[in-house]
Amino acid sequence: MIRHLCGKVLRVTGLRNHARDFSANKGNDATTQYLNSLGYSDPALQEGMTHALSGVFGQTITVDNMKSLGEKGLEALSKSVRDQLILQDPSASLCRVHVKVPHHNFTYDLKMKEGENFMTCITEGAGKEVLGEYLECACGGNMSCSTCHVILDEESYSKLNRPCQAERDMLDLAFEPTTTSRLGCQITMTKDLDGMTVTIPSGVNNMWT
Repeated sequence: MIRHLCGKVLRVTGLRNHARDFSANKGNDATTQYLNSLGYSDPALQEGMTHALSGVFGQTITVDNMKSLGEKGLEALSKSVRDQLILQDPSASLCRVHVKVPHHNFTYDLKMKEGENFMTCITEGAGKEVLGEYLECACGGNMSCSTCHVILDEESYSKLNRPCQAERDMLDLAFEPTTTSRLGCQITMTKDLDGMTVTIPSGVNNMWT
C-alpha cells in the first residue's frame, strides 16, 4: 500500500513540474513538529512534502495524513521533493557523466548537478529528452523494481557506499547484472563521481506491479 499511495501522491500533484511553487501549501504546527521529529527539518522540504500531500488529502494536511504513508512512504516522498529542489537550484555545481548505450551504438555526455539523483536526471532533468526512453523507472525510485538498472565503471562503483539489502534483492532480478551494477535511483552525484561512466543494459526485467 505504501508504494502505491506514495506513487499516487507524486502523480496527482505533478511534483515533477520544476516550476511548482511549494510555498502555497504550508503545514500547520502539528505537522511541522511531526516532520521535525522524523528528521525532516528543512522548511523548503517540509513545504514540498505538504504541497505534494495536498493533491491527495486536500489543502489541510494533518499528522494522520502523514502517518498513513508510513515512515517508508514519507522517506520516498522526501527524496522526491529533495530531488526537485536540487533541480531548481541554479547554484549547484555541474558534473559530467559519460552514458553509453551499446545496443544502440550511442554515447552521450550528461551534465548532472551535485546532489542530483541519476534516475531523476534521466526521467525529469537534463537527460530526459535524450536518455529518458532507456530507463523505465517503473516504481519511481522506491527500490521496488529493477527497471533503472545501470552498470558503472569499476572506479566509480568503488566510490559509492555498498548497496543495501533491498537494492541487492532488486539487482538479483535485473537483466544480466554485473559486479558493478547499481540501481539508478540509488546513485547521487558527487564531485568524486565527476567523469563517471554509466552503461545502459540492452534489456530490462520489469516485475513491478
